[in-house]
Amino acid sequence: MKTVKICWLVTLSVFCALPAARAQFDIEPSDSVVDVFATDSITRIFQIDFPNVSGDSLALSWRWIGGGWTEGWDVNLCDLGECYTGVPADADMLAMGAEGAGFLKLIVNALEVEGQCFLHFWVWPTGNQDALVNVYFDLRNGGVSALQGPSLQPDGVRVFPVPATVGQPVTLQGLNRTRLSASMQLFSMQGALVFCPIDLTGPDPVLETRGLVPGTYFLNHNESRPPVRIIME
Repeated sequence: MKTVKICWLVTLSVFCALPAARAQFDIEPSDSVVDVFATDSITRIFQIDFPNVSGDSLALSWRWIGGGWTEGWDVNLCDLGECYTGVPADADMLAMGAEGAGFLKLIVNALEVEGQCFLHFWVWPTGNQDALVNVYFDLRNGGVSALQGPSLQPDGVRVFPVPATVGQPVTLQGLNRTRLSASMQLFSMQGALVFCPIDLTGPDPVLETRGLVPGTYFLNHNESRPPVRIIME
């Protein structure tokens, strides 16, 4: 299953612009939910809230941009207004009052299957998609730590080293070089597009990490599979 301006891959580099400034609502907690939990049959709830700071009534819209979860998991989504079977492509939330809050909520039961769930959404004030923000759910189980465990990557794609030290090149093995094009985008965990030179002269593409800061990044590409997750320390 299975961004804000385009960053262009020209010769050896991807050039990225900053997204539109956040407006009319806040995000709690910090644009993302990252969690590791035990492999069992307990249903868990993960929620990101969007408090209304517009001073007036506000409706929000959302779209599922990419990602997915391990086969065998039961994953359903609720927003302010409706609970769905699975995760639909997009929807509009109910309008909230001046002191209200919207939300995206995942209801997850891994059913004793080790695995991962990574979902990337856009959220914006209804009718004003230019003010969109990026939010993420990054969930794992089976006793795998957030730092040491393998990233949820597209099939056949390897990223190493994991984690990498800032300034240390990161090799992207398994991406189709002939399809690395203008759609390549590197996002911070907060949803900001960042400058990300990529060296294509060797046998595998290499991400140059000078200028990045420690944290988790997501490299969107033009193959219709989950984004590539890159961890820096």
